[in-house]
Amino acid sequence: MAVSKKKKVDIAIPIHAEVFKDVSKEDREALTLFQDGGLKGTSGWWELDAYWVHTYNYTLRVQLIFDFIEQLIVPSGKGKGEPLVLRDWQKAFIRDIYNPVNEDRLRIVLRAILSVGRKNGKTLIISCLCLVHLVGPEATNNGEIYSAANEREQAAIVFKYVQQIVRADAELESYITIVPSTKTMVCMSNGSTYKAVSAEAGTKFGYNPTVVIYDELAQSKNTDLYTAFDTSMGARMEAGEEPLFVVISTQSKDPQHILSQLINDGIQKRDPTVVCHLYTVPLAEDNEEDDALTNESKWYLANPALGDFRSLTELRAFAKKAIRMPVFENEFRNFYLNQCVDSKAPLIPRAEWIGCRGEDGAAEIIPGEDIIFGLDLSGKTDLTALIGVSSGESDKVKSWFWKPKDTLDEHEKRDRVPYALWERQGHIKTTPGKSIQYSFIAQEIAEISKVYNIVGIAFDRYRIDDLRNAMDGIGLNSYIEKKDKDGNPIIEPSGGIRMVPWGQGYASMTGAVEALEGSILDRVLVHDGHPCLTWNISNAMVISDAAGNRKLDKSQVRFRIDGAVSLAMAVGLKSRDRKGLPKPSGFTGQSSEAMMVEMAIGRL
Repeated sequence: MAVSKKKKVDIAIPIHAEVFKDVSKEDREALTLFQDGGLKGTSGWWELDAYWVHTYNYTLRVQLIFDFIEQLIVPSGKGKGEPLVLRDWQKAFIRDIYNPVNEDRLRIVLRAILSVGRKNGKTLIISCLCLVHLVGPEATNNGEIYSAANEREQAAIVFKYVQQIVRADAELESYITIVPSTKTMVCMSNGSTYKAVSAEAGTKFGYNPTVVIYDELAQSKNTDLYTAFDTSMGARMEAGEEPLFVVISTQSKDPQHILSQLINDGIQKRDPTVVCHLYTVPLAEDNEEDDALTNESKWYLANPALGDFRSLTELRAFAKKAIRMPVFENEFRNFYLNQCVDSKAPLIPRAEWIGCRGEDGAAEIIPGEDIIFGLDLSGKTDLTALIGVSSGESDKVKSWFWKPKDTLDEHEKRDRVPYALWERQGHIKTTPGKSIQYSFIAQEIAEISKVYNIVGIAFDRYRIDDLRNAMDGIGLNSYIEKKDKDGNPIIEPSGGIRMVPWGQGYASMTGAVEALEGSILDRVLVHDGHPCLTWNISNAMVISDAAGNRKLDKSQVRFRIDGAVSLAMAVGLKSRDRKGLPKPSGFTGQSSEAMMVEMAIGRL
């Protein structure tokens, strides 16, 4: 293998001697990378004339990367404490990034996307590539390597993993200074730095990256951090360097998301500077059976590590949950089958709702019990829902609905439900005229407060001032809950009914939706089969944002979901209140004398 001095660059690449185990003695001497079989920083980089001739049809450049990575120690999980072994699919991704070079022997690929299902070792690949460019065969003088994440917690996870790899090898650690407080590492021999950053930290400080590796771009709420990095690589290119932007992520649910656009562009292979490896279970065609939830052989298409270090048992458990509760189906498809799916999904399957129906008065809330409400006020001409749940161990449900009397016939035709029959049966109440009279609702709440102890009413802010004015008009006191600087509720000394604002966006409704789903799945919720509430539940669709947060959105459905929204708020408020309760004292239920005795014994 002929060697010639093509160019000389001031770099320092500490690397294990075993890296060149497949390279001849003559070539090792020509490369001058080693001394006495130890680690050595050099000031010269020598290249091979026969650049493409090497073992496994890889260039020497790629083989060096493989050998470097496979000397790193696995810090946790399967194979902990052992040298890392790259799988073929991981090698293929690395090969396609670093193999192609131009006539100047510079890397052609500037952007690479790897999209796989969750828990296929994305963090490990990110960590290895960071070290390849910080201290490995791709290191340069004064390089800037960044791992990017959407949240601080995820950025911290990636940094911690890189740190664990470094500290698992004393020789490697001797070349790197770790600064955990700023999530930074510095290679002292070449002046390069690695830093873990998050979108939450903002993008106001300047970047001059040589390498960026973005973790889970699919979950980004905006493109600010991506754009900040993408637009800052030009200086490196103009200087004749080889900047690289790598994205490793599951697919986005949104076909218009920046990641979806990058993947669509990459798989078309029109641009040689872009590489995309997409592992996904293809969506079924219109005339094709969709067996993605049950056909395990297809799961391997999105999970190249399945049966290796990706648990098949865990995936089966998720699939069963998605089959039983279709509200989780799109989550399974997106995160585990890596499909770009519509984010809309039914809230509660009919079978699950029916399974929560209580027989023989099981759903009855006893007079005097504590009760938590969710209130969804309609526009003046439509359905208003007040749904209560008991505050005990079970979530017993009681429903109140109102509609304007003069709209029943017209809206029966529009909504195709028997409003008039429901009124006669007492399932809904009506107010005179063509618009809701909030004084009737206020009077009903006053009557309810005489029967039950109202713990709180979670409400959608729409038209709440009209209702509170009506409550004031009949002498029914209420107050809007506020919070102190620590986020704890402030109890009004004047008393009255506690009214809790409940936003309808993702921030508030995600917890409410999850609490309702959990209550139904665990059969904690018990309802009496109220026909209007059952109809609302069947209409309810849940939508998700890019970060996986969920909410009920009335704009996504044709028919009414007011009762479903109210029920979610009620269960959500109950869940939130319980999380904020102090833990019970060890003296609960004891007399004062017994407490004194126990305390005295404790002091002995």
